[in-house]
Amino acid sequence: MPDKWNPELYERFQAERSRPFYDLVDMVHRQENLRVIDLGCGTGKLTKYLHETLAAEETLGIDASEKMLEKARQFEGNGLRFEQRRIEENPGDGEFDVVFSNAALQWLTGHEVLFEKLRAKLRPGGQLAVQIPAMDSEPVHQIAVETAQEFSQELRGYVRRLEVLPPETYARIFYKLGFVKQEVKLQIYGHVLPSREAVVEWYRGTLLTAYESQLNAQSYERFVERYQQKLFELLEDERPFFFPYKRILMWGRI
Repeated sequence: MPDKWNPELYERFQAERSRPFYDLVDMVHRQENLRVIDLGCGTGKLTKYLHETLAAEETLGIDASEKMLEKARQFEGNGLRFEQRRIEENPGDGEFDVVFSNAALQWLTGHEVLFEKLRAKLRPGGQLAVQIPAMDSEPVHQIAVETAQEFSQELRGYVRRLEVLPPETYARIFYKLGFVKQEVKLQIYGHVLPSREAVVEWYRGTLLTAYESQLNAQSYERFVERYQQKLFELLEDERPFFFPYKRILMWGRI
């Protein structure tokens, strides 16, 4: 599948996307000589913050997008490095004190099995910290599914659905995997955007990239135009536009 991630478009909402990252970092307990892995590190700027805030001995940031990693490699050094890897395969060699992932695991399926694999990457006493957007039942995601169904022929039936479980299910998973301490919470971040048009730009940098990779440029622009038309039937035309965004933050120690 072509790499359609656009670092500049993604970071257009850097302040809004960063807030849950910082909150997740605050959930991690500090220790000396930590070995850390950041799953889905993106452009690396926030991974550098994670590395420095935890005073980690070593931090490995991984991402499937080479375009993102081109930006990330400017931050390498002093124990911080980046590699192109896929989370669902072998995300990093050996075990880690902290397995960290911000807004990446929602792209993967089979979370019970996935979390078991991540648990296996932890050293004794290790910590797992994950943040996952929980917007799949909201209009911004449902309209994307409806639009994909309208473009079914051009997409050859492709529809991008995210697998996000209820918070209480993640709590049960943590318990079953032997985490002796845990914290799982649903948090709503209120973002004040310039207009409802900014919501479409937000998703052009994330969810809609999946459809961009399946369509030619002309068809993709028609797809976005139709997505916006359908979405605006539900979103009020307000300036500024208040955009509530649900996220699940979870932390556990084995």
